[in-house]
Amino acid sequence: MELLEREPFLAALGDYAADAASGNGRLVLVTGEAGIGKTSLVEAFRSSYSLTDWWWGACDGGFTPRPLGPVLEIAEQAGGPLREAGTVEGSRSDLFAGFVNALASRTGGTGVIVEDLHWADEATLDWLTYLSRRLSRLPVLVIVTYRDDEPHADELLASVMGRIATHASTRRIRLPRLTAAGVRRLAAGHDATALHAATGGNPFFVHEVLASPSGTVPSSIADVARARVRQHSPAGRRMLAAAAVIGRPAPARLLAAVAGVPAAVLDECQASGMLRAHGQLLAFGHELVRQAVEQDVPVVQSEELHRIALMALDNEHADAAELVHHAVACGDVEATLRHAPVAGRAAAAASAHREAVVQFRRALEHAHLLTVPERADLEEAIAESLSARDEWAAAREHWQTVVALRRELGDQVALSRCLLRYSTGLWRLCDTAESRAAGAEAFQLMRDADDHPQKALAYFSEGNNEDVPVEERRRLLDECHRISKALDDQALVARAMFALAFVDSLSGFIDFPLMERALELARENDDALLTACIYTNLYESSIDQLQLDAQAARYEEGLAYCLDHEQHTYSVCLRGSRVAELLRRGDNRAAVDLALATMQETISPVNRMHLGIGLATAAFRLGLPEAAGWLEEAWELGEGNDETFWLVQLATAAAQGAWLTGDDSLVDERVHAAHRRGLVSDPWVHGELSAWLARLGHRVEANPDLSPPYTLELAGDHAGAAAVWHELGCPFEEAVALTWTGDADARRTALDIFERIGSSPAAGRVRELLAQDGVLLPARRGPRSTTAAHPHGLTAREAEVLELLAEGLTNGQVAERLVLSRRTVDHHVSAVLAKLGVNSRAEAVAALVPPTPA
Repeated sequence: MELLEREPFLAALGDYAADAASGNGRLVLVTGEAGIGKTSLVEAFRSSYSLTDWWWGACDGGFTPRPLGPVLEIAEQAGGPLREAGTVEGSRSDLFAGFVNALASRTGGTGVIVEDLHWADEATLDWLTYLSRRLSRLPVLVIVTYRDDEPHADELLASVMGRIATHASTRRIRLPRLTAAGVRRLAAGHDATALHAATGGNPFFVHEVLASPSGTVPSSIADVARARVRQHSPAGRRMLAAAAVIGRPAPARLLAAVAGVPAAVLDECQASGMLRAHGQLLAFGHELVRQAVEQDVPVVQSEELHRIALMALDNEHADAAELVHHAVACGDVEATLRHAPVAGRAAAAASAHREAVVQFRRALEHAHLLTVPERADLEEAIAESLSARDEWAAAREHWQTVVALRRELGDQVALSRCLLRYSTGLWRLCDTAESRAAGAEAFQLMRDADDHPQKALAYFSEGNNEDVPVEERRRLLDECHRISKALDDQALVARAMFALAFVDSLSGFIDFPLMERALELARENDDALLTACIYTNLYESSIDQLQLDAQAARYEEGLAYCLDHEQHTYSVCLRGSRVAELLRRGDNRAAVDLALATMQETISPVNRMHLGIGLATAAFRLGLPEAAGWLEEAWELGEGNDETFWLVQLATAAAQGAWLTGDDSLVDERVHAAHRRGLVSDPWVHGELSAWLARLGHRVEANPDLSPPYTLELAGDHAGAAAVWHELGCPFEEAVALTWTGDADARRTALDIFERIGSSPAAGRVRELLAQDGVLLPARRGPRSTTAAHPHGLTAREAEVLELLAEGLTNGQVAERLVLSRRTVDHHVSAVLAKLGVNSRAEAVAALVPPTPA
């Protein structure tokens, strides 16, 4: 079919290819609904644009995909070291690094095409994220196609695309439907108006209707496919059914073997256009047709074809993911139990945990047929994959089951291991009491055991329990360190060093040099979990201790490491601490945006609480009406977590909110209880709460280990505290201290700071204080210069949102483009409508276009 109304998009691809050839790599996201012509566009461009190499891979939609399917397909085409890195024995990290090295070493331009990313496994999405961050200096054009009308329950694809869209090398092309004029050019012998109305201008639908033998417009693509299948001989129909059931491009011999008819019948299927050749493989021209044909295969025949496919592929030692698909479809329980665990473990090894969970669940549906050790291993495997995805609530039931099974088996080492993992999950679910009970049992099991890695881990866990006295914690961690050295396990040595660096935190001391040595050791020993943990704690602790610049580089460095090594939980922890840093630096709006964007992901309750504290604090400073609600949500999680460190921070947010809103009820008994507990906690965290309660007129007892600026504040030297805050680079806190000096000039300075950082509630409180002192102020300042410069008074962000609305994007698509939460975009759109004095998006967009002069 003629490629119509795609010239601008072909030209754009040409421009991006030229950019890539000059060394500025480009990742082009080609999106649109099913049948819109994404593949046709890419094929037309590839045939018309000359590059040294084209590498092509596709994601399978016929069954739960094998991990890294399109990446391994491309590695096979590339050959050499990249093919070697893609072998079963090679690690995922080696494959990713090898891919970038292979691209960097090539002369001339290289094109990489990945189709149907909406069916990608989790590991393939990780690969694309890895590649996109390194693409800007490579002479490479990467084109990715995916449907943007697909439902994604866990929103993984949307989340990944949102991150990738922010990279400087990324470009986006969204293909529209054909216009009525375009359909008219194709509709020879048909009613063009009816054809356009029936198909909506979808090119694939138009093509299928025109190919329909009936000559009439059917009600669905299934009707079209059914009519076209009926035009084939019985053998041809059997061959098409087999191709639909196999679900992927396949060689002629496999299709013929499964169908049970001569391979020559494929000529008939190709002549009709139902099957198309892709090298030595044959497949349907579009997945929609395959699905329609498959759905029309009678149940008994479908089961028969799946059973034959299973036998044929099993003899060829096919991928386990494909085998288990056919086993489930034909009801072969024995084959399902044989292949599903293998497929699950392969997916987990590649960090495709979403796919691993699917496979493990398939096996566990028949748990009654498993031995106790087999079931225990599967329950532990699925619990680990769910935990890796930060889906701790779903993992909880499986950890409970595996703990019970390990008890039954009587293996103390395995039971201790599972209890510690279960303890971690309970902590992330903010169930600290149960978490400590599980951790204590794990410790008791290994307390008197011979030296063993699990004994070291048990001592490590108990040594991090804040309920244990400091001297006992130090003794436990020293023993962990001794065992680790005796076993010559350097990753465990690093773990012990990391914990020892924190053991004196109750007195305000954290040994940062020791943490940095532990980080180096963890990286040298490829302990990704520990490395991510230390990155997070290095960065978070420096922010808590007001050393904003000391470990600032650890954020980007640590976040990149977490994303490259599938440490999603810690990538969220890092962003929670980043929100805290943004607050300290006075960038409250950025703090809100980052917190809300991160909370759209699948995250554990403890991470949600962490983000919620910063979100509520920033919202109070900005005067957002949701602030109190966000704080209450975080309080609920904090009370379940029941750790002083977090409760003190929640109380601080509440006290600060009370001053900014004038709502004294925010300082309730929870705040005072947290303050009392905090007397023996980290003084850097407790000091801020003490200062806020003192400002609000409450009598406070302070932690004796407090440091400036808190000691100055509590001693009444607010000007001295303000000077320290200024040196530390914390404008909001500086302005707060200046406010409490009582000096008019100092308060004018505070007012300037609050207005500069956009804290209207704080500025309002200072204005009230100055007015009470009889200080005359000029009229309230207008909007910042960038806002005032806009003809409609829009902020820079609001103007950006309006421009995207003019492109026809929905609020959700705007959120994805700008990497904001849907709630934040909704807020911006409402503000735009209000400022423009209009009632709809269409009217707002119309306001962008100046009237034509008469």
